[in-house]
Order: sequence, then C-alpha cells, then structure tokens
Amino acid sequence: MNRHARLGRPPSAARPPAPQLSRDQLRFHKRAADVLNGSQFNWPIILITLAGVGYNAALAFLNAHGSSVSLSLVITTEVLILVAAALIVLAAGMQPRDGPPALLFTCFLVIALLISVFGDTWFIGMARNVAIIALFAMLGARLGSAGLKRCFFLAGLIVGAVLLLEIISVDQYASVFQPGPYFEQTRGIGTAEYDESGLFAPALGFEGRFSIFTITGHRTASLFLEQVSLGNFAAVTSIFLVSKWQDLARWQRIFSIALITIILLTTNSRAGLAITLAAPVVYHVAPKLHRYTALLVMPVVLLIAWVIANAIPSTGDDLPGRMAVTIRNLSTLDLQSLAGLKALSADEFADSGYTYVIYASSILGLLGLWLFICTAIAAPNKERLRCSLLTSLYVFGNLSVSGTSVFSIKTAALLWLLVGHMWRDDAVKFDTDRAPSDTLPRARPGVAQRRRLASN
Repeated sequence: MNRHARLGRPPSAARPPAPQLSRDQLRFHKRAADVLNGSQFNWPIILITLAGVGYNAALAFLNAHGSSVSLSLVITTEVLILVAAALIVLAAGMQPRDGPPALLFTCFLVIALLISVFGDTWFIGMARNVAIIALFAMLGARLGSAGLKRCFFLAGLIVGAVLLLEIISVDQYASVFQPGPYFEQTRGIGTAEYDESGLFAPALGFEGRFSIFTITGHRTASLFLEQVSLGNFAAVTSIFLVSKWQDLARWQRIFSIALITIILLTTNSRAGLAITLAAPVVYHVAPKLHRYTALLVMPVVLLIAWVIANAIPSTGDDLPGRMAVTIRNLSTLDLQSLAGLKALSADEFADSGYTYVIYASSILGLLGLWLFICTAIAAPNKERLRCSLLTSLYVFGNLSVSGTSVFSIKTAALLWLLVGHMWRDDAVKFDTDRAPSDTLPRARPGVAQRRRLASN
C-alpha cells in the first residue's frame, strides 16, 4: 500500500476541485481584506493627495474670477491639507512602518528648533518640506495598489485635460487661471512688461533656452501654472511607471506614456527628460544592484557636477551653468552655514538645491535626507529597488540643477505617496487590489472523504 493510501490522503492528482466562491463570499473577503489593509481610507487619501496637486490652480481660478487671494491664504490652505493628512494617519492608526518618516520629521523639527534658538530667528522651511514627505509617505503606506493607481490616473487625467486646453487655446487657459497676476499677487513675482498673455513670466522662456520641439509659443504649465512642476510631474509619473509597471493595465501604461511624452514636448523640461530617459535603464539594471546602491547617487551626482563645472565653464542657463552655480555655492560654505546659523539666507539659494538644504537645516539635515531617501524603501525586491534608485536620481539630480521644486507639495505629494506605498506591510495575506480569486484555498479532506478516495 502506498503512503497516500495508508494515510488516507489522496495524491495531488486525485484532489477534488476547490469549491467556487459565490459573489457574496467574494465581496465578504474583499471587505475583510480592505479592513486589514486600511483600504477603507483609500478615497480620503486620494482626495487629499489630489488637493495637494491642484490647490494652487483652484486658488488661481478664484483669484482670476473675483475672490482676491493672498500669500497667507495660500499658506493656510497648504497647512490645512497637511493637517487633514495627519488626521487621516491618526484615524487609520499608527503602525510600525511609520517609524522612518516619523523619525525624519522629528529630526528636522528638532533641527528647526535649534536653529531658531541659536540663530535668534524663526525658520521652519525645511521642517515644512519634510512634513510633506513624512505625511504623504505615511498615507502611501495605508493605500492599496488599486488606490495608488487610481490616484495617479486621476491626477494625470486632470493635468492632461488642462494641458490640452492650454495647447489648444493659450488665451482661454490664461483667462481661466491668470497665472501671471496670481503669482505676482501671492509670490511677488512680477509679470514681464512686454507680455500681455497673463502667463507666468518664466514660462515664456528665452532665445537659446533648451527645447525639444517648438510646439507652443511658451513652456506649458497645465494645472501647476508654472513649468517646473509640470516637468517634475512627468518625472514622478515615470517613477510610478517603473515601480508599478508589472501591476499596471495596458491602457494605463499607454495613457501615462502618452501624457509624459506630451508634457516633455511642450514644457521642455531638462530634468523631466533626464529622469524619463533613465527610467527604462533603471527598470532593467536596478534589480541586479545591491539594495543600498542608491546611497552612491548623491556623491556621484556631486562629483559629476564638479567635473562638468570645471571642464565646461559656463554662466548661462544650461546644464554646465547650473552645475557651476551649485559647485560655486557649495564651495563658499563656512562653519556657520554648515551649522544652519545662517538659515535666513536660505531663500537666496532657492535655485541651488544642495546649498538651500544646508542653509535651511544644516549639514545634518542634508545627511538625514540622504539616508532616508536612499534606505527607507531599500529591500531585495525588484519594485522597491527600482523605486529607490529612480527616486534618488530624481531628488539628488534635481538638487544639483534646480532649487526647492522637488519639495513642492504639487508633485511631492504624489512621489511620497508612491514611496510610502512601496514599503507596505507584506504580512497581509489578502491582496485587495488584484481581482480576487474565485476559489477558496484547498481544504484537507475529512475522514469519510479520505476513506472513500482510498477505496477508489
């Protein structure tokens, strides 16, 4: 007698088919999984993220149509968004995976307090930036894959619709949002004297500025009203595509690629183009690298910037010129700057990211940010390796040629929502985001069934 017959256990080939689940049973398991995964908060998380992406456009619309908007209202709106994000985190309950972002924010809050005490000033600029990172990372850890994909699709749909309006009719776009007057009223950025379009002045570009194709007479800005954030949105969407490629439906891949292409062709973003071109390479290479390879990104970027700045002297608004500014500013740092005791001067380096971070939070702030970004989601997992490496390239590459744009809630909300989602607890057995299985797990046969199968 063979072993299966002796134990009354059927061989695998003789096992009965698993029972089919009814529709009600499927719904029950789906609801149970939602509770385990925190997916009952999906829509609040999606809505608060979309509010971060689009609140500036909403305020500009109000300002253009009779309701005067001031800088204080802009700040208040952003604070309310962050408070709402914190309330969602608390309502969902604190979890062990909240440790890294919570620690990061605590460190920057302590640094801000020390700078305020010893620098005899009140400066919380980087603490606010890190609050965006921490809170949306925590929200992402509570968002299922289906919710994340829905959030990126809705953001892309809105950005694409406004971009289409801008391409078809610049005059209509300008009349709806009036970006120029809005930024002049809330940020003090004046409009160009020769321009009557009502657009944000830097979006008009200048002769000799980098461009792929000249499709429109200006650099498009879509929902963000300024071109830098639109380019960053394309880069963040590229990071999302690389990180979640295998989980995305074909239609969402095609939609996202088409949107990224249109953005890059119309906004002429150097940083966005660089990240987009790097994305396919990272997709294939990252899984073969060590989990902490991302730690090398910042030193390598600074080394490349130093080599380019010395090999190709430039003072223009091109890649060598931007990197030369970064290296020149870093070379002027003194002990007080490194200690964060000149925080009030940080805004003078709004176009020089590394220098801004050091002035605003000391050298310890830059090192803390570097360690968090490069290690928070590092794991021997293909998706997380891709996300970690491309996020590091995006942040630290941008800081070498740009300023504080990577910290803007308009695009940072989506990026850190994605990063937070990538470290979701793998212990949950249910996957609420895939089509639920239509069968129950195979059950061990009962005594009577084993005897009947053995006799057969």
